[in-house]
Amino acid sequence: MSATPITFLVLGTGRMAHRHAAALARIRALPEVIDGDEIPVRLGVYGRTPERLREVFHAYAADFSSDHLEGSIARFDVDVVDNCLVNRLHYEPLMQAIGEGKHVFTDKPLGATLEESEDLLAAAATAGVRHGIIQNMRFQGGPQAAKAILESGDLGTVFHARVVFGYFVPPLVSNRPPWFFKREESAGGVVHDMMAHFYDLLGWLVGPITSTHCLTFEGIAEREDPESGPFHSDVEDSCAVNLRFDNGAIGQVFSSWVRRRHEDIPTIEIDCSRGGLLVTANRCWVQRGDGPLFSYDPAAEQEDPLDGWDAVPTTPADPFEVQLRAFVRSVATGGAYSPDWNEALRTHRWVEAAYESAESGREVSIRRD
Repeated sequence: MSATPITFLVLGTGRMAHRHAAALARIRALPEVIDGDEIPVRLGVYGRTPERLREVFHAYAADFSSDHLEGSIARFDVDVVDNCLVNRLHYEPLMQAIGEGKHVFTDKPLGATLEESEDLLAAAATAGVRHGIIQNMRFQGGPQAAKAILESGDLGTVFHARVVFGYFVPPLVSNRPPWFFKREESAGGVVHDMMAHFYDLLGWLVGPITSTHCLTFEGIAEREDPESGPFHSDVEDSCAVNLRFDNGAIGQVFSSWVRRRHEDIPTIEIDCSRGGLLVTANRCWVQRGDGPLFSYDPAAEQEDPLDGWDAVPTTPADPFEVQLRAFVRSVATGGAYSPDWNEALRTHRWVEAAYESAESGREVSIRRD
């Protein structure tokens, strides 16, 4: 037996739209089941470029497509608007969707500015619609395994956490969408984009963040879009961020689009009173107790750094599908969904505190709600 279908409208034809549409196509093929009833999913796609719209439509066998943004959102049969457009185009389509009584889901960040994020949350709460945001790192195998160990209490008190992330994006931007380096489109650089991930991830793993200090750097100012030619990059492409957590722990994040990678991306270290964790997107290692004690000998070759660390079983999963399945269940049942826009707004406040710190040169305390 099947329940009433839930129709998703995916806005966009870029990298994230493909990920969301692919996940929804798999959910449509293998629906969620609630109280014995399958929850059918229908998929619509919007795009302004006909060729790209046709590509997404055919790749995921969408049920309908449209090149008219406002008209597609207003369709009577659309239940959920899933915004995968560039950051500057989050606010107005989501506001229209809320006004039409649609449930709303979006890639991060929620809004291009903090004021936009605040307005969107207030509107969604007033309208009583379900709201969610993508934070894919939470739902990957490594962080999921780390979260379970931390919540068990086996490792004791968290002392500190560190994240290293980054890879090289050359002047001819070929391994990342060029709009990320254009403030008009992105609303910010690596702090706006990647710290939205890492503030959220560390806040989820360790606890609320109470203050931050941020340094930024712009390494490559003149870039080239393979399609439209040279442009001036007006956003930061590296940042070094220090954190203080509510539980007393400290943290550090280094994130860059102009570094050479030599580790899994990202790599997360969490040190605790009774051991520690080493975490990547899909792998996790734990060391319990004192572990092998290190004594520095400048004349000796050091042992393998992973000696004494035990691999933790992880469950590979597409984090976009995991989140969208949970959102389907939330819409169908009215149950809670996380991360929602309350969490998205909290993360956006942490990001704005980082920019305030970068401008002032001071550690900035973060508002607690």
